[in-house]
Amino acid sequence: MRKFQRFLASVVALAVLYGVYRYSFRKDSEGNYLFLLPGEGGRSASDSEQQSSAVVSSEREWSSVDPSRLANLTGFEYVIANDICKENGSFSELLGVILVTSYVGHDEIRAAHRQAISQQKLLSMGLLRIFSLASIPPTERFITQAAIEAEQRLHGDLIQGNFVEAYRNLTYKHLMSLQWATQHCRGAKYLLKMDDDIVYDPFYIQNYLSDLHQSDDARTHHHHLLAGYVFRSKKVIRLQANKWYVSRDEFPGDIYPPYLSGWLYITNQRTARALAAESQSSGSNFFWIDDTFITGILAQRLQIQPTALNRWYSSNSEFLDCCIRDMKRYSYQCDYYVGPNGGNGKLIMEFIQELERCYDNACYQRPPGKSLTATCVAEYKQQIQPDHGTAMISQMKLRK
Repeated sequence: MRKFQRFLASVVALAVLYGVYRYSFRKDSEGNYLFLLPGEGGRSASDSEQQSSAVVSSEREWSSVDPSRLANLTGFEYVIANDICKENGSFSELLGVILVTSYVGHDEIRAAHRQAISQQKLLSMGLLRIFSLASIPPTERFITQAAIEAEQRLHGDLIQGNFVEAYRNLTYKHLMSLQWATQHCRGAKYLLKMDDDIVYDPFYIQNYLSDLHQSDDARTHHHHLLAGYVFRSKKVIRLQANKWYVSRDEFPGDIYPPYLSGWLYITNQRTARALAAESQSSGSNFFWIDDTFITGILAQRLQIQPTALNRWYSSNSEFLDCCIRDMKRYSYQCDYYVGPNGGNGKLIMEFIQELERCYDNACYQRPPGKSLTATCVAEYKQQIQPDHGTAMISQMKLRK
């Protein structure tokens, strides 16, 4: 009898606890519970109102983006769509999505990225990688759509838009990447946009994102975030012979607003949605230089200030070569986390492989007087076509 009474009391207690649990927490529009994060229990009514306002604003930004548009391009649709984040529920709480804008014919570079660090390894770190492509241009002779579709069947990590690959269409590809992530990977906390010819340290960046997510003053779910290499006071080039020539009709000012390098930058869901929505607004004129337009012009209109991570970046691929050399010889940590591949598609494989070994075996900070700028001597190669003789090679001292 006593056992029955104890059992009955336990059932009643559990029922009471469930009732408190069931009716004490708010839900979102999809029926998911909105739990308090650590440190939020003591918020005032005004704080709660500000958070509610931020959530409403965020939902408005998402709903105002037309999925059939990319800035001024109407009738947009995917040639290759991808629901990788929805196909497996474990992907719904990703730390970040890596959006790699890739020229459709760069299948070997994409293969190098996959070989350098697999999708499975990235997922174990809370990250997911996707490659963003445009349609094959008529001048492309070395890749076919059948080959791209076979690549997708094998790896499942491509999206492809119905606009043609062209330098002045990079803005569309950039926006397609952001819109895809906000529409198909809404559970990802951060978005990392990068070019396919960039070498990066995924382990350091994963730690940075984890710290960012956990820090009290960087709760970026309801705040804007644009972080990377910040260009400031860059003059508009008016020389018509220059590749970067911009007419006054395209951009009337003489100085660009602060913007991020498109090599690699970090943002979040709310910011990506806001940028995509602003690109479709009636007052936004299309601009073909994608990083300047999206992270500069649009961000300025939204009053989003960029966060400078300039010390992460090297403009010389040779410094990354020297990092690989010093990791092998001396177990020195690399001074840089992002840089160009210098036309060497295999550099990302070598860099990440040595980084992984270095992190596993605890590499050391470079000693004073042994900085890369002081010790890195690289080979300068004059680029000559294969049928025009061999490269001229001489040693040169590098500058940052």
